Amino acid sequence: MNAVSCPEGKKTASLTAMVLGATGATGRILMERLLTSDVYQRVIVIHYRPTSWATHPKVTEQILSLDQLGSLHCDTSVDEVFCCLGTTIRRARSRAAFRQVDHDYVIALARWVCANQKPRLHLISAYGANSKSRAFYMRVKGEVETSLKAMGLASLVIYQPSLLHGERDEFRPAEQIGFYALSVLTAIPLQAIRQYRPTRISALAEAMYQQSLAERKPLAVLQPDDIAVFEQTA
Repeated sequence: MNAVSCPEGKKTASLTAMVLGATGATGRILMERLLTSDVYQRVIVIHYRPTSWATHPKVTEQILSLDQLGSLHCDTSVDEVFCCLGTTIRRARSRAAFRQVDHDYVIALARWVCANQKPRLHLISAYGANSKSRAFYMRVKGEVETSLKAMGLASLVIYQPSLLHGERDEFRPAEQIGFYALSVLTAIPLQAIRQYRPTRISALAEAMYQQSLAERKPLAVLQPDDIAVFEQTA
């Protein structure tokens, strides 16, 4: 599913967004986009502690741990739900902990979406996600995608970026090495290789914002080339 060009559209604020993972690299940029948008009137942030946006007039925070997503409650209808959750096995410290964040918590959020006015769900996955992959990371991402597609969501947008590149709040040496290696490799003009070129975090956040303004479809999947289109506007 190719990315589409989406004009800002409505001039009067009318949409409500919910963001999970707002303090992550992609979530932070997405939040800035939502809060400066003329389209969004309210942004609900789900986080385990108050964030730097707590006093913003558009922001409503619901403080709860990810383990409590099953008890998530919202007193207003939500149009767009953005899931920007994501960790690494190194940071999670075990495969079980990684799976809990990147699989279990995502599924819990999707269940809430299904039960509450069925807003559109936006999920950051990974290029190469496959439930039958031998690579644990890609297998977990693929299992999440498969489960969400079977849940009866009214509208689902899956973003499959390549290795993410951009400003982070932590140094990831393996990611930096991968970035330089892929940058060199993907300079080769072959489509099969080009899809693995690093994805800019700012472009991913912009793609998520713009897709939230696009016409709803049951399912849309944006891969690296689709996301790269938004580098021009990010």
